[in-house]
Amino acid sequence: MPDHNLSRPAAMPDAAASLGRRPRRRGWWLLALVLPIAAVGALVVARPDLASLMPQRAPAPPPAVEPPPALTVAVAPATMRALARPVVGDGSVVAWQELVVGTEAGGLRVAEMAVEEGDIVRQGQLLVRLDESVPRAQRDQAAAAVEEAEAALRIAEQDLARAVELARSQSVARQILDQRRATAAQAEARLAAARGSLAEAEAKLAQARILAPTDGVVSRRSALLGAVVPAGQEMVRLIRDGRLEFDARIPELELARVRPGQTVRVTHGERVIEAQVRAIAPVVSSETRLGLVHVALPPDSGLRPGMFARAQIDTGESRGLAVPQEAIVLREGRSAVFVLPEGSDRVVLRPIVTGARHDGMVQVTEGLTAEEPVVVAGAGFLTDGDRVRVADAAREDRIGTTARGDAPAAAH
Repeated sequence: MPDHNLSRPAAMPDAAASLGRRPRRRGWWLLALVLPIAAVGALVVARPDLASLMPQRAPAPPPAVEPPPALTVAVAPATMRALARPVVGDGSVVAWQELVVGTEAGGLRVAEMAVEEGDIVRQGQLLVRLDESVPRAQRDQAAAAVEEAEAALRIAEQDLARAVELARSQSVARQILDQRRATAAQAEARLAAARGSLAEAEAKLAQARILAPTDGVVSRRSALLGAVVPAGQEMVRLIRDGRLEFDARIPELELARVRPGQTVRVTHGERVIEAQVRAIAPVVSSETRLGLVHVALPPDSGLRPGMFARAQIDTGESRGLAVPQEAIVLREGRSAVFVLPEGSDRVVLRPIVTGARHDGMVQVTEGLTAEEPVVVAGAGFLTDGDRVRVADAAREDRIGTTARGDAPAAAH
């Protein structure tokens, strides 16, 4: 038994040695794995450019998100309808006829101005009176010369009558009878000349009173009281009969559709005057390529010469394709509309060519076909390819009715 017990302690060191060797072997394996990874990390930190050489995973693409509708819009189809074809022009208000009244007598002083600008005058009414002293004296002198010539003629005629009686009894020579006849003829001629001078003097006296040649309105008064005026000097200007016209400037290509008697709407600010075409000028300006259309204005138009206005001449109707004016937008300087194709929710920008405009509708001559739906409300906020949502027409009608304060109809 003692030998057996003494042999057990000798075996314990071998077991301990075997347990101490196993942990040391596992540490070396871990160290062999960690050191290469640490070396690669240190190299990436020191050289960032080498990180791009390492394989990377591509990021996953984001999920496709459908953009929301851009705007709720209202659409309307392009329709065929009768449209007015007015000719539009602008211009100035002028006098139908402006009369320049001047003086025929020169060197006379203005003694009286009987009218002011804006006065309504009648034919024969006094406008300006010049100093009458000199022409009146000339008239009186001519009248005296006439009386003298008349007296001389009476004496010559009496002498001739006595000579004729004596010639019958052969108591006077033939030569004396002829002389008496010549003297009477000379006296008659002097009387005629004197009467002519009297008529001239009376005419010059009448020229000192400048009268209105016709009814009208004084548009300008040029003469000044006390001024000495020469012959032909302008004194007063009259608008004949107070009639005014509007001279509309129309493009040459539109003149062919204008006729005398057509109805014209003349617009001056907020005032609209119904007028009528009186005549078309036969000449077109070579510089502006515009022709003049003379439009007769009514007496109560309230306009004055020199005012600027616009005219719309009614030349009849024509049938064509039209869209509401709200559907027209300007893109890159051209007119266009947004078309919503059938079955699509994206609008397409469509350039068009426009024509006549009347009562909120615009004629489309090129770019659209009948019944194509175009965006009416909200077109100004769209771009080509935008997604839209069409408003419910019935709902829009209900909203409009409520906004106007109308009571909804009762359900049946």
